[in-house]
Amino acid sequence: MRDWRPLAGLPPAARWAALGVLAVLVILAGVAGAWAVVQHRAATARQGFVLAAAVYRDAMGGADAAQLGAAETALKELLKAHPRAADAPVAWYALGNVEYRRGAYQAAIAAFGEAARDTGSIGTLSRLGMGYAWEAEKQPARALEAYQQGLQGRDPKQFLYAELLLGVARAQEQLQQQTAAIETYRRLLREVPDTPRAEEVRARLAILGAAAA
Repeated sequence: MRDWRPLAGLPPAARWAALGVLAVLVILAGVAGAWAVVQHRAATARQGFVLAAAVYRDAMGGADAAQLGAAETALKELLKAHPRAADAPVAWYALGNVEYRRGAYQAAIAAFGEAARDTGSIGTLSRLGMGYAWEAEKQPARALEAYQQGLQGRDPKQFLYAELLLGVARAQEQLQQQTAAIETYRRLLREVPDTPRAEEVRARLAILGAAAA
């Protein structure tokens, strides 16, 4: 699994945006080819994915409103033309990332919600995305729910476990659930002791007046 250590120093919102961009670039590169061989209509899907991937590539250096708008339009048209395609969750997830980058958090939440129906990595990424979007909307209770749903059935060695658990603790802090947040931070250090986020977690514990163990 990819090491996200270079993103560890970013603020939560910036880290999520960067993570989403990287994930979509990897996913779209593989999916575009798969859609291209299905039927005649798949050509439209392929074009949409190529456009989205290009915009994401530009977004790595800071996408402007026009680029994000073009990606949004392409993905919406793609989903309208192919609503039941097997890889539709990937398109929904990509759209959620575009909307998040645009600051359209409610639209991002709606798109991530569609993508979260996926039972694999896209579903997990989408739960994480929903959590960050709810945080951006200043609704930590809804963010906490999204992070907890993302954690269901997962263990410490699985994809994004530490990121989701950190989201839980952060939302608990925002909800003034200090005791619960402290325990969640400590749980993260116990269950994922080699997490690149350990320094950040210890700093949060110190701010809360608690020891790491």
